[in-house]
Amino acid sequence: MLNAAVLIANPKNGAVISWIGGNHFRTLPFDMVLSRRQIASTFKPILFASALDNGFTPCAYLENEEKKYPEFENWEPKNFDLTSTPNNKVALWYALVNSMNLPTIDLYFKLGREKLLKTCIQLGFPPIKADAPSIALGTLDLSLFEIVKAYGAFANQGQTNELLLINKITDAKGNILYMGDTPEPKEVFSVETSQLITAILQKAIDEGTGTKIRNQYQIQAALAGKTGTAQNYSDAWFIAYTPDLVLGTWVGASTPDVHFYSSNGSGSSLALPIVAQVLKGIEKDAELSKNYLTSFAITNEVNSFTQCEPYRETGIEGIFNRLFKSGAKKDGNKKKPEKKSLFDKLFKRNS
Repeated sequence: MLNAAVLIANPKNGAVISWIGGNHFRTLPFDMVLSRRQIASTFKPILFASALDNGFTPCAYLENEEKKYPEFENWEPKNFDLTSTPNNKVALWYALVNSMNLPTIDLYFKLGREKLLKTCIQLGFPPIKADAPSIALGTLDLSLFEIVKAYGAFANQGQTNELLLINKITDAKGNILYMGDTPEPKEVFSVETSQLITAILQKAIDEGTGTKIRNQYQIQAALAGKTGTAQNYSDAWFIAYTPDLVLGTWVGASTPDVHFYSSNGSGSSLALPIVAQVLKGIEKDAELSKNYLTSFAITNEVNSFTQCEPYRETGIEGIFNRLFKSGAKKDGNKKKPEKKSLFDKLFKRNS
């Protein structure tokens, strides 16, 4: 049996709006909001935000070539679609929009493990002892509670709040028996970084791995979000947010030993539909929509940082192409380098 958990919170104050720990206590007597499972690609924005906070830009170009790492037991990561572009680098923003593994690993090594671990500590993640670079692809075990809280920093201008279930308790006469503390928000990312990540994750919804929310479910609200799929299809994740709402879901079996063997077990197939149904219900309610489906205040300057070409050719030919401003043809939602000879690019007009 597949189980699902849902957590919805207000990123501005940490107030929990909805907490669903599983299908039914009788079938799985454990709160899956608190269960730590392989977080998969929903971790990637944490790495990319760490990089942006440490001087990288959305237009930094990353390697997209398959490599073997002898120092890590000959580990040889691959992109989800098994493609690579040895002669072309990929823009940082495009790599995250499309959840590409090879550029993510390149970014991990360029950033440095210690800087990423520092971010994880600031977000309150459990201690990370293993030194394998696969952490960049989301091999860390995290709970829905922890990742929703972390995404709250992206939604709340870089500041994260503790998630709170109870504000106060009163008796039948209204006397206050308990009043909860309101912890101060903690700054984890700069305002600029949170806005850049949000701009990129909006593209992930509109053009990348989260497009089902638009194409299949016709959700119109301004959203940023990220899918996640465990490496053996045992855990499916989807996190979406607005400035006033972070909505996260996890879907999987009671143990990772039970899993899919195809993309039927992906985050976009299992977890995204749950978020879509919740958002569809909110969109139909005028008051809820006004309160929670608010628009992002992202400046044109921030959006302009993601306007560079998705791919950049390397080597001598790439240098010539950039000097003479040769373009790239669009192929659906993706832009791929033109396959022309260097002679054609230098001396013939573009068709």
